Amino acid sequence: MSTTLPLAPPPERATPLEPPASRYLSDHGRRIAAGIRELEPRIRELGAEAEQNGRLHPEILGALTELGLYRAVAPLDYGGYALGARDVAEIAMALGRGDAAAGWTFLVAGSLRMVSTFGPELTADLYSRLDGHVGPLAAGGSTFAAITGTATRADGGWTVEGKWTYVSGNHNAAWIFGGVSWTDGDRSGHGLIMMDPADLTTLDDWHVSGMSASDSNSLVTTAPIFIPDAHFVDMAELPIYMSTVSDRFDGLAYQAKARGSMMTVAVLNISILVGMAEGAFEVFADLAQKRKPFSPPYPSVAEMPSSQVAAGKAKAMIGVAKATLMTYADQIDDLATAGEDYTADEEAQGSLDLAYAGQLCHDAINLFVRILGSSVMTLSNPLQRYSRDAQVILSHGALRIESLAEISGRRLLGQPPFDMFAAGLQNKPVQK
Repeated sequence: MSTTLPLAPPPERATPLEPPASRYLSDHGRRIAAGIRELEPRIRELGAEAEQNGRLHPEILGALTELGLYRAVAPLDYGGYALGARDVAEIAMALGRGDAAAGWTFLVAGSLRMVSTFGPELTADLYSRLDGHVGPLAAGGSTFAAITGTATRADGGWTVEGKWTYVSGNHNAAWIFGGVSWTDGDRSGHGLIMMDPADLTTLDDWHVSGMSASDSNSLVTTAPIFIPDAHFVDMAELPIYMSTVSDRFDGLAYQAKARGSMMTVAVLNISILVGMAEGAFEVFADLAQKRKPFSPPYPSVAEMPSSQVAAGKAKAMIGVAKATLMTYADQIDDLATAGEDYTADEEAQGSLDLAYAGQLCHDAINLFVRILGSSVMTLSNPLQRYSRDAQVILSHGALRIESLAEISGRRLLGQPPFDMFAAGLQNKPVQK
């Protein structure tokens, strides 16, 4: 006896497909990400005003502080949550959906992971200003740059002068970190210092085509300032600090070794871009229903075959980027839990993979812009801001694909690797 199967499609699931949950997601991380998603419409609404003013709107800064965003990677001992890479990725994606500058303030706050590895006196002073502070606790500029401030040995510390560029979040920071070229007699090297913002002058020099709301002005000294030894770090010792901090602090953020910790910074960067691309897709899908094309004569942009192809391609590009991002975020937490780290080869390729994922996000955003045309070029439209902000983020020295490809490609083809760490930062040995 034969049975005839009904010629009907299989039933559709009523609920949307959720991404696989990671075992590394924490209650604090989920809570912060959920709170940001509730804030997303307001963050996006105030984005144009933030861009015009050169910094995040005070309302948003206060709301993100209330959520605990700026404590996310601070040590448990100092009232933080010490969140791992997967939590960081989910939070940064939620921020990026609303506005890139909101995500960038989290990148600024993420620097606490590195500076908390330094000496106990520095970290105690750093966190003494945490309670009641609104916004990121610390900002930094010219940390690894070739041109930095100068520090000369003095009794009990250092005499410092200089200019520090791209100090994102500087107007709201309680402390400023900056790189210095130091000299102590016949010895010299590269250092990092913690400065009081009251000792520095902010320059009105952040006038850019994208990421205007990141508050990335330059800061300068107008006279020599004194930095005590406790607020000075020899950068030649940075890998040691980062690899031994697990002996001081609990939490996934501080279990990651040196390369894993630096890879978390790349994960945070690309998470912002993935979130931006997802947010841009939302805006595009909404506008495509409402706008009529200039040509050809379809009733709406959504009915154009070229729009449909663009939507499908962009969704795939964003999905591939997000899958790459999640793989590395979970991998970092895996290695941290096991007490292991990336090899130099793995770090070099991973940094390139993540930057490439970011470029896919930018390409997807630009696809939406091309389809909708000049109607999205008004400054109040989030799509054009997503595009400009993504371009500026990807121009960061740590995310330039060609440079990262060369660094990894040398290793892949058996050539002597450059003397670098975090894929693209030059080691700064002490000069004797």
